[in-house]
Amino acid sequence: MSPELTNSFLTVLPAVVIFGIACIYLLVGMFQDNSSPAGIRSVSGWGIVSTFLLTTLWIGTVWFSLQPSGLVTKLFQSDSVALHGTHLTLLAGVLISAFSITHTPRRFAYEFHACLLILLAGSIFLAAAADLTTLYLSIEMVSLPTTLLLSISRRDNSGREATLKYFALSAFASAVFLMGASYLYGLSGTTSLSGIATALATNDTTLAKVAMALVLAGLAFRVTAVPFHFYAPDVFTGSSLPVAAMIATVPKIAGFLAIIRILGGAQLHTGFVESAGLILLVLALVTMTSGNFMALAQTKWRRLLAYSSVAHSGYLLIGVAAALYRGGETTYVLSYLSAYTVMTLGVFAALATLTANGDSDPSLADLEGLYQRAPMLCIALSVCLLSLIGVPLTAGFWAKFGIFQDAIRTARTELVVGAVIMAINAAVGAMYYLSLLLRIYRVPHTNSAPVSTPKFSPSFALTVVCAAITVLWFLLPNWM
Repeated sequence: MSPELTNSFLTVLPAVVIFGIACIYLLVGMFQDNSSPAGIRSVSGWGIVSTFLLTTLWIGTVWFSLQPSGLVTKLFQSDSVALHGTHLTLLAGVLISAFSITHTPRRFAYEFHACLLILLAGSIFLAAAADLTTLYLSIEMVSLPTTLLLSISRRDNSGREATLKYFALSAFASAVFLMGASYLYGLSGTTSLSGIATALATNDTTLAKVAMALVLAGLAFRVTAVPFHFYAPDVFTGSSLPVAAMIATVPKIAGFLAIIRILGGAQLHTGFVESAGLILLVLALVTMTSGNFMALAQTKWRRLLAYSSVAHSGYLLIGVAAALYRGGETTYVLSYLSAYTVMTLGVFAALATLTANGDSDPSLADLEGLYQRAPMLCIALSVCLLSLIGVPLTAGFWAKFGIFQDAIRTARTELVVGAVIMAINAAVGAMYYLSLLLRIYRVPHTNSAPVSTPKFSPSFALTVVCAAITVLWFLLPNWM
């Protein structure tokens, strides 16, 4: 093996390990009969093994530096974006695997966890991508397993509809991205991301603007930005809760890592401002406004969380635009992604605890009086919801404040206006989050419990863990 290839594998060592584990899952699962009593008993075991392995790898990566820093090859690079993206992806993988212990599809247990590991590996590959080719292949490593997870998590008509919509729109987004990527290659004469960034910084032509618009449009689907967000409500509704939680977090992480890589990586290039800055800013304002006002009209938890996810993408795009205008690091964007991932998974885990199975979709009114039946779960869920608002004593406060401050600090009129609109949208978002909190603590009108009384389970524990992390990250924001 050549030194170049060896260094490439070392740069993305956690992803290589995860992909290898996924292959072992697929080989072992071929010899297991999921319909037999032994196979049925082992369904939760796949989730337990995945949680243990991902936790071990996450601890090793964070505390023992299994992923070396400073390595740069033709395919991958190890910098602050790669390290942060790897840590965040592994943390999301640990939480989602723990979530799925009791919500794994019985007939497709090993396929479910193998697909989950493959898309996590794809996100890590994407975080370290140094070439347009590896960037695109990493995006597809996230997209294709996500489609498979949708198809095996729900076998009813709603699940089929969600799978078809996601697959069709994902294929369309990939085609748009590839068209833009081909223009970038034609303009720069290279597939190296650093070479493309350098070439476009001095060649901001009309064709460059078109190329950048097409690339960002293809990636906007991955982060559920308007107008490429239409699939989100139906996909959230037509999937099991662990898969919906995964779609709300991991593809969004991958999408924003891809946007950051395209725009320069650890240090964004100010030469992209004219062609990309305005696109990002307009996308951000339209996305956050549409997401928040659509969320206000929802009566179902899943659809509300879908539009909430859209709104948070708008906040994140403001952060990317601000970093691009000042030509600096995307620290605040990555911190916001971390906070968003944990608090969103906490809310989904709470819903899974309250429902009899991972397919039901309770209305907002169904959760009235939750505090009288499950005070501990209610407090943990409240912390996650307050963090989504951005209230002090939660990680969400520092996340929103950091992006708002970064936008103001650019001293550009358009960014300052964007920051003001962001603050207004945050207030609008607080309205429906606070409405949820009022319902949770309100005494129900009838004595019957509309949803099952929650019992201790992995999803219950996950809600508490996510709430604790959001408070810890407020006290130690550098850990985000």
